[in-house]
Amino acid sequence: MTRLYVLIVGVVAALAMTAAASSQPLSRTFAIPMTSAEEVPLCAATDNGDRGVALFKIVDVEAGIVEYKVIATALPGTVVAAHIHGPAPAGGSAGVVQPLDLTGSQVGVVVAGTFTNPALVAAALERPDLYYVNVHTTTCPAGAVRGQFA
Repeated sequence: MTRLYVLIVGVVAALAMTAAASSQPLSRTFAIPMTSAEEVPLCAATDNGDRGVALFKIVDVEAGIVEYKVIATALPGTVVAAHIHGPAPAGGSAGVVQPLDLTGSQVGVVVAGTFTNPALVAAALERPDLYYVNVHTTTCPAGAVRGQFA
């Protein structure tokens, strides 16, 4: 658990330093804590220790370009997918609006990459409370951890 928090703090600090050093102003960054308690429906195989964080940095609002990284460890089962869903308020559920590419190259990193989706960026900036990210596993196919954008 301590390793996860150290990893999360390190990633957030690295994003902050990158944003500060950039010659372009940072448009918007979302740092979203994810917990098993927020998942709908709740997966019985999870516990209060199942957590993660999703980081989304919008690098070009007009073009809809987003860099992302999702970090989670010790989830029950094998990670099979991660997505952004919406529109749905906290406690609700909605369809996938953006799949996120799986990666296994770094400890704790579930997904990382870049996507382009101008419609999602515009909608999420207008109403971030209606979008959420979650991670699906073989044990929790409907989702193991989830976090609302706002």
